[in-house]
Amino acid sequence: MAYTGTIGGILSNYEQVLKTFYLPAIQEQLNQQTPLADLIETNEKDVSGKNATILCHYGRSGGTFARADGGAFGDADRQKFQTATVPMKYQYGRVVFSGPTIAATRDEKGSYARVIDTEITGIVKDLQQEVNRQLWGCGMGVLARWETGATSATSVTLSKLYRGNAIGGDGFGSTFGAKYLKENGHGVAVVVTSANPMTAMTVATTDIAVSAVNDTASTLVDTITCTATAVSNASGTWFVRPGNMVTATSASVAGAWRLEMMGLRGIVTNSDIDHIVPFDATYYDSAGTNMFVVPDPLQGLTTGTYSWWKAQVSTHASGRYQGQRALTLDLMQEMFDNVETAAGKDYGPNVIFTTKAIRRKYLTLMQADRRNVNTMTLDGGWKALDYNGIPLMVDDDAIDGEMYFLTTKDLQIYRMSDYEWMQKDGAVLSRITGYDAYEAVLYRYAELGCVRRNSHGVIADLSY
Repeated sequence: MAYTGTIGGILSNYEQVLKTFYLPAIQEQLNQQTPLADLIETNEKDVSGKNATILCHYGRSGGTFARADGGAFGDADRQKFQTATVPMKYQYGRVVFSGPTIAATRDEKGSYARVIDTEITGIVKDLQQEVNRQLWGCGMGVLARWETGATSATSVTLSKLYRGNAIGGDGFGSTFGAKYLKENGHGVAVVVTSANPMTAMTVATTDIAVSAVNDTASTLVDTITCTATAVSNASGTWFVRPGNMVTATSASVAGAWRLEMMGLRGIVTNSDIDHIVPFDATYYDSAGTNMFVVPDPLQGLTTGTYSWWKAQVSTHASGRYQGQRALTLDLMQEMFDNVETAAGKDYGPNVIFTTKAIRRKYLTLMQADRRNVNTMTLDGGWKALDYNGIPLMVDDDAIDGEMYFLTTKDLQIYRMSDYEWMQKDGAVLSRITGYDAYEAVLYRYAELGCVRRNSHGVIADLSY
């Protein structure tokens, strides 16, 4: 985006941090924690070119046999392998400063927050927060679901309950409400073509620029005040960050529309990625037969061809998103056992992630059963509950109504570069030609990859 002289850290936009006599200092108002991103290990050595290649060992040799004395040997066989490919995703953070702003905030006499220090530090944290959000998604960038039946407006209602919601449909993102638009209010609509299977996902160009959020008036929806959406809603419409997804049609290359990093929703499932975003009874069913016209398998391996490329998934009896059920200790133990059987004892699962609401449900169950719950302190200072000797943790970006049982040794963030500043020209700050202004660009080239998919599990459709 070209610098227009009206955006970024210009003086009029930075008045709130200039020194005033009644504010002793700027107080941090944002939650900067990124527990999932912090827990997953990074891997640079297995990245070659723009991809990481994983050799999946999925089958044993059939060259074993028992014979009578003097019996002929059976046929030899081989170990079974299949290659999975993890393509890199490219993340950026950009800050812009005008010359007068830098001069006005150059020391503590002029401001409590020096513009360069504040913006540089802030954009690093903001990009880390966005990455943690992405690590809970499926690469599609779903921020919120627009309630069905609404038309273009400056007041938009967003679904936050995926079952029993008469106003909205059922599907991934229906529980988000406005939580991803409260602190970062930028988004564009993605409108689904009404067909079965879907033939297009059209990304709008107008940033809705959210100015206010009402998340207390209704248990079914959140309401945002924003600039006009410029498009009319259709069943299944969702919002993404501007530029984080591109329009997809039947002529698109599989997965080319996904620009965000892969997340747990795309990995810990028993279907391909194109089965996830399709929405309610029009676009989605538990068998995954209603989907986008271009198949989009995780890391190039389709679940229809490779049956072993599936996670352990526990859903409502009617199918995923088709109802809600109470959390029980038996549900948790069954999922723990399923993952442990697939991963191997003492190998996995090694962590459970969920939301604060589901954690409260778990504590209530334990209290009713008169069991004590121990706590654990992990590396990095993270606090967790103890379940079967592994930590049960919460993440504010975790998906409502779901509990994930992970074997983190089988998850890695493959990266070409860590968080770095563009400075090939010798400086982090570069002057913008034609303006009394400077910019800095933060980048990271990385993608979340999965070595084994069946060593993870999810309990879905939990009431909360």
